[in-house]
Amino acid sequence: MVWSARPKGLVPALPLSSRILSSRALPRIRRGAVPLIAGLLIGVMAAVSSVGPTIDRGLQVWRWSLLSHAATGRIALVEIDARSLAALHNWPWPRTYYAQAIARLNAAGASTIAFDVDFSAPSRADQDAALAQAIAGSRAPVILPTFRQASSQGSTQVLENLPLPALRDRAQMAAVNIFVDSDGLVHTYPYGVMTGGLPRPSMGATLANGAGQSRQGQADQGFPIDGSIDPASVPRFSFIDLMTGKVPAGALKGRDVLIGASAIELGDRYPVPGRGVIAGPMIQILAAETLIQGSAPFDHGPVLPMLVALGLLGLAMRREGVRRNATLFGGAAFLLILPMATKVSGLGVFSVGPALLALLTGGLAMLVHSALHAAREARHVDTETGLPNARSFRELARATPRGSAIVIRVANFGDVASVLGRAHAAELLTLVAHRLVFAADSAIHRIDDGALGWINSTTDDDEEAERLDAAVAMLRPAFEIHGRQVELHFGFGVAAITGSTEAGPISTGSISTGATNTPADAPARASSAADTALARGLRWAHFTADLEQQSEWRLGLAAELDQAMAQGHIWVAYQPKLAIASRQITAAEALVRWRHPTRGPVPPDAFIPALEENGRIADLTLFVLEQALVDRTAWAAMGVELDVAVNLSALLPADPAFVRRLETVLHRHAGAVPHLTLEVTESATMADPERAIAALERLAGMGLALSIDDYGTGLSTLSYLKRLPAREIKIDKGFVLGLESSRGDQAMVRSTIDLAHELGFKVVAEGVETAAALDMLATFGCDTAQGWHIGKPMHAADLAELCGARPMDARQAQAG
Repeated sequence: MVWSARPKGLVPALPLSSRILSSRALPRIRRGAVPLIAGLLIGVMAAVSSVGPTIDRGLQVWRWSLLSHAATGRIALVEIDARSLAALHNWPWPRTYYAQAIARLNAAGASTIAFDVDFSAPSRADQDAALAQAIAGSRAPVILPTFRQASSQGSTQVLENLPLPALRDRAQMAAVNIFVDSDGLVHTYPYGVMTGGLPRPSMGATLANGAGQSRQGQADQGFPIDGSIDPASVPRFSFIDLMTGKVPAGALKGRDVLIGASAIELGDRYPVPGRGVIAGPMIQILAAETLIQGSAPFDHGPVLPMLVALGLLGLAMRREGVRRNATLFGGAAFLLILPMATKVSGLGVFSVGPALLALLTGGLAMLVHSALHAAREARHVDTETGLPNARSFRELARATPRGSAIVIRVANFGDVASVLGRAHAAELLTLVAHRLVFAADSAIHRIDDGALGWINSTTDDDEEAERLDAAVAMLRPAFEIHGRQVELHFGFGVAAITGSTEAGPISTGSISTGATNTPADAPARASSAADTALARGLRWAHFTADLEQQSEWRLGLAAELDQAMAQGHIWVAYQPKLAIASRQITAAEALVRWRHPTRGPVPPDAFIPALEENGRIADLTLFVLEQALVDRTAWAAMGVELDVAVNLSALLPADPAFVRRLETVLHRHAGAVPHLTLEVTESATMADPERAIAALERLAGMGLALSIDDYGTGLSTLSYLKRLPAREIKIDKGFVLGLESSRGDQAMVRSTIDLAHELGFKVVAEGVETAAALDMLATFGCDTAQGWHIGKPMHAADLAELCGARPMDARQAQAG
């Protein structure tokens, strides 16, 4: 703990970051059981529905691809393929072909001869007799197929197909039914099927038993086919090669052989997960290989993985940041690997789909929870400095029963930002805050571009004065920013928080004891007092009734807006824009003016902030915009074709009510809309980029041209601005005014114009005051110039006359 001297005693001076986080304006959200409950509910729902099995099947295909391996080779497939059909013709074949196949397989040393060919219907008697005789004389056991099927499509009546009695007397029978699951794929295979009133083993189970792997299961009970067995590794031979003696010697010796159709035209084909569509006989062999290799494990279900997932969620909820993410990702990896590991070790498999979904749901719930928490904190933190912001300052003031709100206004902040950039200007404020930590009882807040504020709990005016004297002394030494020495020009403002409404005079060197303030109003009043201190050259000023009257007058402007617009006190001036290449005036910017009947001209920076604070800026903007469209139509009637630009407050593009009213205005002046441009400040697009992009895209969709105003004063880049639906940028006049004397400004303006053109932007330069600056911009390739050298803001009629308007006839005048 570091201690620093302070008037009236010693108090602990916490690090700045700790003071920020300890502010009462940054509430912390307690994490509850929502992620755990959400994960449990979603996991259970997935387990009892088809969602969980669907996920598990998808994961199973992925595991198969990792564990892909060859078949044992104990079972070979003799294919009735397209080549065999082409060579032997006359399908269905005479049964003497199969009799000959039995003879050739016996000669080749096959251990078992199985058929996946329907022999349930009689053919020619001599053909059936020849096959029966071949079966009876076969050294190797012969297995014939039996299956059941619906009598017709959609019928519930079942037909059972058995080989002819003469054939099955000396042969073993096995069911060859293949059942497609609800997703249209073959996932499982039966141990047996009821046919002829008897439970018959399936062909796969029979072949596995023949290979010495006894597997028992109830009829109509299935097991999953191991999709990791590569069908391409199963020995395969063409039926025609068997018949013509082209099968290599010894290739079939000791093997069980299944004869079945693989030709596409015979239709015995089924889709299987991860392998596409394969022949039915190959599925019989893969099922047998699954049993032979012992890879039809018992499925333990989803319960254990669900308990693991809930435990991981509980653990992750106790962790933060990287450790929490590592827990979630590590848990997901464990669940993905678990079925693979238990399958390989022969311990069975687990259904992990519901558990993974539970973990994902809980993780997303934590992510949303964290995002909401971060958003709440971000609402209270200034992004450029990391200091608590104005919202935080106001909330802290409202929560303070007694004390003072202190504001320091840095008058030369804008100059520092223009010379060194906003990032270095923000760094300056951070350094100021570090020097002032000793003088504050609360966190130090950034309340606007060049102002900091904090709350002091003391009610002793002498102590407050000593603190401010010390603060002034601490700020006198220059600050080093980006290799430059920067001296501050500043003023302090003080507003007491006592709950009283009395006010006293401004003090020029000490704190007035009479000035008081309510908690909610203290920040704004302290800011006004700081402005007064700067204006009067004081070290500090205390808020007084005079300042309150000035603030009330500014707020009263909002109430006078409607009357001012109706009586013409608010009017629109136009500053011309020059197309540099043609040296012709082609456009004008609409600028609002207010001549108050008692106070005279009111500058825009005096009434626009007041209108924004009181929600009236939309009314003023629509008034200016509609007047600009009316004037543009009148100019066109006089033969003057000018585009017109209107400034748009940063608050408005994302306001749905404003957009609806804007559409109504544009509908009334549809003919002038193609000549209208809305100018949005660069800083407005940077405050919330994604929201700004969406809002501006809506405006662009209404046919409006968009321009980015004051480019260079914000933190954006042209590559970012290209994401906006704007195709014009206006270089801030702060860079143009110094063109003739500053090589840095020349380089900045030239490079901006070149890059903007490459990205498809047109460029307007503001602040063109001299012919030399205009000529330099022409050399740089700038498109448009605006400034006093081109023309000062003027009435609409004066602009039309400047552009050589022709007189209107009576009808045109009336229409205008």
